[in-house]
Amino acid sequence: MGVKNLAIKTNVTINGKEYYRIRIVVGKDKNGKDIVKNFYGKSKKDAENKRDKWLQENHLGLNHVIKKDSLSMAMYDWIWNILRVSGIKESSFERYEGIYRNYIENAEIGYMRLEDIQRINIQKYYNDLYEKGKTYSQIKNAHKLINMFFKYAVMEGYLLRNPCEGISLDQYKEEETIEELDMLFEDESKIETFSEEEISIILNNITNPKLKILVKFALGTGLRQGEILALNKSDVNDMEVRVTKTLSNVKVYDGPDKYHYGVKVTRPKTKSSIRKVPIPTELKKDLVELNKIRNLEKLKLGELYQENNLLFPSATGTYIDSRNLLRAWQRIFKNIDVPYKKFHALRHTYATQLLKNGSQLITVSRLLGHSSIKTTEIYAHVLESTKIKDVENLNTLFK
Repeated sequence: MGVKNLAIKTNVTINGKEYYRIRIVVGKDKNGKDIVKNFYGKSKKDAENKRDKWLQENHLGLNHVIKKDSLSMAMYDWIWNILRVSGIKESSFERYEGIYRNYIENAEIGYMRLEDIQRINIQKYYNDLYEKGKTYSQIKNAHKLINMFFKYAVMEGYLLRNPCEGISLDQYKEEETIEELDMLFEDESKIETFSEEEISIILNNITNPKLKILVKFALGTGLRQGEILALNKSDVNDMEVRVTKTLSNVKVYDGPDKYHYGVKVTRPKTKSSIRKVPIPTELKKDLVELNKIRNLEKLKLGELYQENNLLFPSATGTYIDSRNLLRAWQRIFKNIDVPYKKFHALRHTYATQLLKNGSQLITVSRLLGHSSIKTTEIYAHVLESTKIKDVENLNTLFK
């Protein structure tokens, strides 16, 4: 009686040969889909042994193998599952997600495995960005996000050390700063201002009384658009305005590829932006008129009016949408003989008028909420150019 051969049980055939295959999930790709690793053996036991050996060699369990992930893959998972729920502002998350998408997701360093990334790889990546024309600020922002991620990876024990330690950004800073200033000095159109005559024409052609007061307020205080729209009535007292917040439209993420735009009130990014600014006394009657306008709008809408205690509310009591303000601002220039300039030109006009009337540079800098007086010096440069042109006009005396 012969010996009966028992066939080894297999579950897959490859190139005519039979194997037993075991599959495990080793991570997620940027779209949240499972990344699967296959183990093949002559039998189930053989495949299991190969799986267990691989996991043991990498000091990992079945559920997480972040060391084997690429930087792009691991950072994607961290951004959406850790950073997003850490309590950061929506505007900050939007910025970080944008940095990841533009600088990491499809970059060469993004395809490297975490355990293979050394300090020299990151430094070389920054050098490449610089050679491609990226500014110091852009490189610094990318570094901030990458460093945050690697600190997390070390804290969780995925890596022994942070490869960002010892990275230098100084070599990108000085040249870029000088280059930026040169560009500003060479292109004065970056600082758009209105002449006194243009301001008179603009104000005389604004038919909406609330918009007219808002424009005069911007001219008289130099506040940024977002700072004005975020103001409460209580922020104005004794002809002085307290600036402690700003309004912006931000992406509110509902998921990795799903978002909507929403209004967000946040604290200013720098401490210097938190300030008190005197309001010209000529605007006192305008603020009284603004209060009358608000009361009429509230009376007209009745219970539908949403009282938010805003200084410049919409007709329904809510925050004014910056896109609606932009459209209203653009309409002003359609029928007047004044070249269109952005709403921000009102802030530039405020600064240059103060300097023109003898205000000290440090005073203007503090009123504008600049973090450095070097930023304010740009306005002084524009005035120097204006002085040259004014003196050149004297040539007519000698003809």
